Amino acid sequence: MELNTINNTDKWGSTVSRLNENFGKISTEIDKSKYSTSKNKGLFSTLSDLKATHPSPQVGDWAVVGSTIPGPIYQCKTAGTWTASGQTGGGDEVNLADYLTSEEITDVTTIL
Repeated sequence: MELNTINNTDKWGSTVSRLNENFGKISTEIDKSKYSTSKNKGLFSTLSDLKATHPSPQVGDWAVVGSTIPGPIYQCKTAGTWTASGQTGGGDEVNLADYLTSEEITDVTTIL
């Protein structure tokens, strides 16, 4: 990534433009870094779609293949190869038993 040079003799208008371009470039690189470190590659309708999007998976990568979640989980145990795990999943469950319902809240100040 190449950033624009900010000259100390430039006028503010051109400096702002260069700074904004630099911030955009940095933001793009941060997003790339975030997504490259995530082992969950997402939901794909077919195995072919998964392989086309991620043709060279790394060990530990995983994805759900199908049209719904939970769905069949594919994982990479050998670099470059997607394998069916034999398990389904992909969605998290949240236990809401300890949370108040809207009917139980009559006065917000009582729970603050």
